[in-house]
Amino acid sequence: MVEENIIFAIISVFISVGLFFIAKFVIQSKLPNLKGSSKLLGIISLVIITLEAGYLGIDLGWFNVAAEVIATIGVGFFLVTFAIQNHLKNIVSGIGLYLNKNIIVGDFIEIDGTKAQIIEFHLMRTVAKTSNEKIVYIPNLKFTESVILISKG
Repeated sequence: MVEENIIFAIISVFISVGLFFIAKFVIQSKLPNLKGSSKLLGIISLVIITLEAGYLGIDLGWFNVAAEVIATIGVGFFLVTFAIQNHLKNIVSGIGLYLNKNIIVGDFIEIDGTKAQIIEFHLMRTVAKTSNEKIVYIPNLKFTESVILISKG
């Protein structure tokens, strides 16, 4: 029984490592020019590690003693996720914006009365330059919440 659990644990670790490398490959091949995509890989890595640690803890019986600690960590994780929800929304919006072929670097946008030309897409924000050479940082979530006029550059 113990040997079987150890074998499943080893297989699980190999699967998790494989998932990490698949995520890394997908991010590097599909999002190569998105600045900050390494942060996304870090988030995915943390999720994989957390899930793997949870599985190993349950499978190998490590959590029998620490059930209260796990419940506390779960509540803490919920609170942290609730606190950073806008950052997570910006990340998801950034990926969607980057993959959207209707808006690209060089396009002119007008958002909340500001006219600018897009010069870079980042994971959490878009960088644009106004006609008087001022740099504008636009949270990616703004693209889904506001009416934006787009004209090709």
